[in-house]
Parts: sequence; C-alpha cells; structure tokens
Amino acid sequence: MYRHFGKVAGYLSATLLIATSVVMAQDAGPIKVISSLPTLTSSPTYLMQARGFDKAHGLTTDISQSGGSSSLQIDAVVAGSATFGAPGTATALQAIREGADIKIIGAIAKNQIAAVIGNDALKKAGIPVTAPIADRIKALKGMTIGTNPVGSTYYQMLRYYLQQNGIDPDNDVRLVGMGDSSGLISGVEQGRFDAIVSASGVVEQAISLNAGQLWFSGARGDLPGGENTVVCVIVARSDTIEKNPAMVDAFRASMKDALHAMREDRVETGRVLQEKFFTKLDPKVWETVWANAVNAYPSDFTFSRDAYDFWIKIDPKGANSYSNIDYSKIVYAAAQGE
Repeated sequence: MYRHFGKVAGYLSATLLIATSVVMAQDAGPIKVISSLPTLTSSPTYLMQARGFDKAHGLTTDISQSGGSSSLQIDAVVAGSATFGAPGTATALQAIREGADIKIIGAIAKNQIAAVIGNDALKKAGIPVTAPIADRIKALKGMTIGTNPVGSTYYQMLRYYLQQNGIDPDNDVRLVGMGDSSGLISGVEQGRFDAIVSASGVVEQAISLNAGQLWFSGARGDLPGGENTVVCVIVARSDTIEKNPAMVDAFRASMKDALHAMREDRVETGRVLQEKFFTKLDPKVWETVWANAVNAYPSDFTFSRDAYDFWIKIDPKGANSYSNIDYSKIVYAAAQGE
C-alpha cells in the first residue's frame, strides 16, 4: 500500500478547502517541478530546464529534488506545493488507485533499471558479465541485493524479473530497500551487498570506485519490453489540468523537446548532463552509461495503454485492484497515444 496515504488523505481534504484560492505557478512565479535526484531516468526533466526548452515555450521552471522518494513527489503535487512531479510509474499509479486526484500527462523514460555486481560476488557467480541475461538474473539467487525502497518502481521491477526467471524474491534472495543512493554505493563497496539495483546513472558510481561491474542494464536493452516498461511519468493535479490547459500543453511541449534532444542530439545533451549533473561519475564510466542510453527514452511524451497494463499486471495487489480505475480518465487525453 502507498505508505504516505494517511498524509495524502489529509492533503486531499485540505485541497478541497483551498482549491478556490490556489494561485497557479505561472501567475505567481516559476512553475514548481519536483523530481528525484539526477539519474538517467530523471534526466529529461533537468535537461528541459538546462537547455532552455521551458523558456522556448514561454515558461520558467524551478526544479527541486526529492532524493530517491517518489512518494514525496506525489505528496508535493497533491498538496499544491509543486505543479508537476516526476515519480516512478508504480508509485504514481498506486497513488491514483488510493485516491490521489492526479493525472499522468506523459512518460519520460523507458526501462532504465541497472545492476552492478560486486567483485567478490562476480567470482562466486561463475559466469561472465556477457552471459545470457536469464543466466545473469538467475545467478543472483542467494545474494543480498541493495535496491530502492519497498514498493518503489525499481523494487517492483526487480521482483518481477526475479520471478520471471524462477527466483522467489521473498526466499531466494535478500532484498534491502534503501532511500539513499549513496548507501547503495557504499554498501557494495564495503561488501554489505553482493549486488545493487537501481536507476542507471546511480549504480554505475560503484564501477567508478572499482567496487563491481555492470551486471545488466535496461537502458542498454538487456531486458525485453522497453517501450511498455516506462519507469517514470509526469503527473499534475486534475484541477491544474482543468484550469490551466495551455500551461500544461506548454510544459508538455517543453518535455517533448527534451526527449527529442535525449534521442537525437546526443553529443550536446551528453555534454550538458555530464557537466551539470553527473560530475561524480568517472568520465569514462559516464561515456559508457550515456552510450548505453541511446534507446532509453520514449519517442513521444505519452503513456500508452500497454504501459498501463504492464504496471497493473505486476502490481503486488494484482490487476483487479485497479478495477475501479479508468485509464482514459487518469491519463491526459493528449498523452494517451495510440
């Protein structure tokens, strides 16, 4: 269950009382956007501002970070302290299921789950990093894996891939959920974790420290179904969309420009991201990470029905828990795609 929904319920009641007095961001100053810490997953949001795509569409944005917590992003959007959020897909859908009056206005990243295996664990695995992906996932059996918090998008994806390859995520491995990405890096470096799994652009820092090697990468295309396993969406409150459709459309146009640059203007985009947001990564490791991400972003700023179906299928509560949710009502019409 979405852990912040005691808080969200309070926010929902509060927003009913203040809805008429909320002044939207474009009238009161920069549009407030909340995102996770910079990763390859969240990069389009930061790039949108860094390359001035917001200003090209008449907007000024102010981006704040929620660390690794998608729940905080949902809370901020529901409370009205942020106009747009960029949470993990699973968290967004679970929040909607539990009553958050928000809508998805597009998706910004395809499957970007990544794993780094520690040097000692790699020796024990007994197979190379180039082994078939099924063998690499099966080799995680018996290992302690540091990953994102329980219930988060990448946590659920990891469980799904383990199950798809015959590993019981509750009994065959030990999953340790952490909200602090630095804890993942230090954990594998110090041997507390055999492997770490999170967003690409985060776990590769362990490679920079010679603590392990890349075990698999969704951004690189190691895992099937990239178009449907989108991992990050942009959300806004329903009343924001109703009252400010022009602003929402301008923001969507800004994000489309960012996605186009991520896919088509690789050299300049890579330079901007590395210099502004990924300075901690060894330049050679960054080059590899960025090269792997050539097909890691959707071609359009949409959230398809197929992507929706994938996520409700793997939800811990099952697809039936979304029986009262109508895809066409929770996804902005222009973002529904084909």
